[in-house]
Amino acid sequence: MSVVDRLLSPLVPLSFGAPGLRLRRRGFAPLPRLDGQHVVVTGANSGIGQAATAQLAALGARVTMVCRDAGRAATARAEILAAAPAASLTIERCDLSSLADIAALAARLRDQPIDTLIHNAGVLPSSRIDTGDGLELTWATHVVGPHLLTRLLQPQLARTRGRVILVSSGGMYLVPLVVPGTVPDPYDGVRAYAFTKRAQVALAALWTEHAPAGPCVVAMHPGWADTAAVQASLPRFRAITRPLLRDAAGGADTIAWLAATAPSALTAGAFYFDRAARATHVLPWQHDAAEARAALWAWCTARTDPWMPGSR
Repeated sequence: MSVVDRLLSPLVPLSFGAPGLRLRRRGFAPLPRLDGQHVVVTGANSGIGQAATAQLAALGARVTMVCRDAGRAATARAEILAAAPAASLTIERCDLSSLADIAALAARLRDQPIDTLIHNAGVLPSSRIDTGDGLELTWATHVVGPHLLTRLLQPQLARTRGRVILVSSGGMYLVPLVVPGTVPDPYDGVRAYAFTKRAQVALAALWTEHAPAGPCVVAMHPGWADTAAVQASLPRFRAITRPLLRDAAGGADTIAWLAATAPSALTAGAFYFDRAARATHVLPWQHDAAEARAALWAWCTARTDPWMPGSR
């Protein structure tokens, strides 16, 4: 651990906020070009997803923007192109909480090699919403949907020896790995969000254990960024921390770094923040229970099996 990290790590608001990034950035190297590479970004129409899309396109990648709202995606695409006219951007409409939508998206991408798949789409509902698949919305969008899309796109990722990036949240440090599908009662969207973000971190490691010959799967968290989602869903948090918040580009930096770094230089299954692998728990002796990890993998697999080729 660097001297900067030793000083910053106990000071969460500074470490997760803009001051931490400014200090660590002094040691960051320029990112290599991604010319000829194909990157798929979910939730690419705003916030960190849009910023990551812009950064990857600026490095020469061809980026597929996967968004639920085609109109908002078109607006985001136009904004990126206005700043970088040479950017190569295509839009795919998909609701990442719908397993049928995900299966249809994977079918449309079937013939395209994929170098990097970035699971960035996120939701933070104020009340419980259940999807048509019988899943609570945060579990569908953050866990089951990404698991299905990763499984379906494995052949395309295999062609490039690609990687998968799960965009988690520092909020996952506040909760344990719970029984899959667990939601607070009474419903608390912030806590449900944290449960599923913890599950994403566990899922990255589980992919490495269960599919060692598959893509390099990692998780990351972007720190505290001042995005539209934070402004809408966490107004009190934003009011208190606003002077410390990163901008969306700062939150997206590690996503771009993970996409531009050779998979051989990454630790499969690891959890990254500000371009370095980090602990997944606050205290060294904490860990996810083996039973909870096994239950998460079995639950995700059971819910996605019906959508795999040959099952229908």
